[in-house]
Amino acid sequence: MLKNTGYSEMSNQQPEPRRIYESIAVPVIWLIFLALWLFFYASSFSILQNIGVFLLSFAVAGVIEVLVWVPWAMKHAD
Repeated sequence: MLKNTGYSEMSNQQPEPRRIYESIAVPVIWLIFLALWLFFYASSFSILQNIGVFLLSFAVAGVIEVLVWVPWAMKHAD
């Protein structure tokens, strides 16, 4: 017999569709931002500044994803 560790309860709880759509939209918007940045603005900045913009935009996208999912995880953290 397998011992119930409680993980099956977590997998049965589905997130709201809004969170899923936001999780899809954030990387799509981030890629659009990067494409627009590279096409219109990157030539005006040095390579180090462009790397900085890339890293900062990646961090902002990550923070937005965390802000979307942490409240749901905390609510279901039994």
